[in-house]
Parts: sequence; structure tokens; C-alpha cells
Amino acid sequence: MVSKQILFYEISPNSILMVNTLTGAVDIVNPQIYRSLQNYNSSGDRQIDKLTQDRLKKRGYLIESDAAEEARLQMIANTYINSKKRSVFVICPTYSCNLRCTYCFEGELTHNGRAFMNTADVDLVFKAIDELMQAFDRETTIELFGGEPLLPKTKPLIKKVFKEAKKRSLSVGIVTNGTHLDKFSDLLSVNRDLIRSVQITLDGPANVHDLRRKHANGKGTFDSTCSAIDTLLKMQINTVVRVNIDRQNIDLVPKLYSQIVKSGWVDNPYFACNLSPVQDHAQKKNYNYFLPEDELAVKIFDIFKKNPFFEKVFRLNMFKNLAHIRSVLSSGKPVQPMFYYCEANNLESIVFGPDGYIYACTECMGNKELAIGEFRPAFEMHDEAVEMWNGRNVLAMDECRECDIALLCGGGCAYSAIAVNGDINKPVCNRARETILAYLEYIRGELAAKAIA
Repeated sequence: MVSKQILFYEISPNSILMVNTLTGAVDIVNPQIYRSLQNYNSSGDRQIDKLTQDRLKKRGYLIESDAAEEARLQMIANTYINSKKRSVFVICPTYSCNLRCTYCFEGELTHNGRAFMNTADVDLVFKAIDELMQAFDRETTIELFGGEPLLPKTKPLIKKVFKEAKKRSLSVGIVTNGTHLDKFSDLLSVNRDLIRSVQITLDGPANVHDLRRKHANGKGTFDSTCSAIDTLLKMQINTVVRVNIDRQNIDLVPKLYSQIVKSGWVDNPYFACNLSPVQDHAQKKNYNYFLPEDELAVKIFDIFKKNPFFEKVFRLNMFKNLAHIRSVLSSGKPVQPMFYYCEANNLESIVFGPDGYIYACTECMGNKELAIGEFRPAFEMHDEAVEMWNGRNVLAMDECRECDIALLCGGGCAYSAIAVNGDINKPVCNRARETILAYLEYIRGELAAKAIA
């Protein structure tokens, strides 16, 4: 039998790419083999010689039975899901933010000035972290998130977080808008060796960035953002610039590249840059510049074709529907299937909100109905909610079991499944197939060269 886990892509009339999404095998075959596989049945197809059949079986394209493939899928899934993972404990000192970014998914939550932790809350957070670390036995890191974590009011809390993280030898990542970074430079400098990275968003040249990322009074943040990036790089702290892209600014990526070069960041070893699609996981459809991920990918690849050197600067790590297919095609060896979409599953992300609740995903923050636990007044995990988030993977979704790219996309965003489908175990495809095909079209030339070779 032919495996259900095969993605086919026509490179040219004479060559077909085959990706076994279960085993990670990648091969290029001629049209005859492709057609024979399309018509293959359990008794075998004599148009494929025995040597080729044996190779196809070894690579997992031909299987003994559906049951045999199901057993192999379950075995790999169990090994992967139960393997030692990394957990990120996300600490949100506040939901408040001093900016009013046009596409912010947190919305009104960030306008609540009362949503701040106090130093006693930090103690409770780390008490919970200690219990979870003991229960999980995983590699663990801390991340500061918000709202905006680096506000003048939060500095005593941030100082205490660093102190507690240092006691436990935990690295700290920070996601910030950078507008108050100057007030934290002393604290960051003292804890530089503890800081894993700092992420700051820069959405393009000044004219577009200031339209999108601005204070409540409408004042833009381009200058303060660039100044913060300069400060971090001078301190030799790993600085990840995030560019949230959509219809409004995608065509300005070349101008942003010029800005990066002009600022002297491009060759700095502590500098990295991620292009990240603006998402509408709840499908509120209230943002005029939203562009589907596959359309963004096509535009990015067109830009890369005209400016090949851009690829060395602009990373696509935040395009989750591309991450796995790229790793499969570039590794040259079998790659673990993508059983779930993101770290919200399998408790790889645990978010502590200033409201005293614990969440699996930052997009759930403030929605107590989606909490998986609480740390105030006492630490408690909600077993039923934990099981719901922990158990979501492609094996739990019937639609994914019949899909040839399920192991490349992981079934889509879990929060989106709840918000849109009302069921965490219903997949959200988010045009994953179209995004993957856009990437394959982009590298068609490379694939064709491999086919000739």
C-alpha cells in the first residue's frame, strides 16, 4: 500500500518531489514512478521493478497496511511526546502597556492600569515554578512578557525575577517594546550573562513604524526603538528584532533592510531579525491590513528573489507552517514529525498573569475560563484544562489523520481552534498547504538542480 503521509510536488514534467512527512524521507522520482504510486494497490504494481519497490518500502512510501503505518505513527508520536522537552515559564508582571499598536491581539486588556504583580506575587510565581520544575524534569527558561514588562513601575519586580532566576540558574528572555529600556540599562547590564535574548519589534522605516506602534497620544516610537536596539547591541546582549508584517508594510522590507544596514546592525553578531506574520487567530476580522500567511510568503519570496542577500538577514522562524518543511528539506536526514503546532501544547509554555492565573498560551491571558491553573492565593493546576491543552496533537483530530501535510503543520493553532471552532481538537488549517506550496515554488530551481544531479 502507498502511505497516506506523502506530499507530492511537481518540480518539472520530468521530476516529482516526494516528502514522507512521517519518516522525513525526501526523494525526487520520475513521472512513471509517480503515476505507478498513484495507482498502486496492496498486490503491488508491476510497473515498478522489485529493486525500486524495496527502496520505496525502506523509505516508508510503501507500507504493509494501514494498521502497520498507524502503529509506526503511534510509536513515533509516543516517543516524541514523552521525550524530554523544554518548558518556558512566561512571567507577565503586568497586562498594561504604554503603546497602542494597531494590531495588538491583547486589545483592551493592555489598557487596565490595575493589572500589576507585586513582589509577593513574584515569590508565589517562583514557588509554582519550583513545583513544576520538579514535576516536569525539563530544561527550563524564563521569559518576561506583557503587556509591556519593562515599565518604570515594574522595575522592582523585574529585579526580583532576575534574582530568583539566578538562584535557579535559569536564563531569562525579554519581549519588550523598548521605550523604557534606558531606565533598565543598569539592571540589564548587571544581569547580562543571565539574559538569553531581548526581542524588540521594528515594523519598518519610520513613516510606517510610527503609524503602527505608537503611544496613546499618537506619538510614534521609531526613534526610541532604534535607540533601544543600539543600546542592547552595545551591551552585547542578543537582540532579536521582530518585524510584524502584513499588507501595510510588506513591500517596505527592502527599505527596512537599508535602515538595518545604515544603523550598522547587519553584521553585528548579537543581532538577528525575524519576519513574523500578523495573525488573526480569533478571526475577528477587525484589522484592515491582515494578509493570509501564504500571500505574505509569496510576497516575501518575490522580494528574496530580487534581493537574495536579504535571506541572510530576515529569518522566517515565525512562519510556523514553513518551519517544518524547511527543516525537512534542508537537514538531509530524517526529521521528527510536527505532532502539534506550537509550545502551547504539551505544557511547553506556561504563562503567569498578573491576575493570579496560569495559562498555556499568551493569547488566552485575561480569559480566566481558559486558565490551566492559578498561583494566587495558592498554587493549583486545573487537571481537566491541563489535559485538554496537553492532549492536543494531530493524532487527536480525525481530519488530520487523513491529511498528507498534517505532520508538517501540526493541526494549527490551539487557541484559534477554541476561538473559531469552539473545540480545541478541531484543526485550523490557516492555509498551511498553500503556504508550503509557496515555499516549494520558491525553491523549485534548487529542487530541479538536485533532480538533474
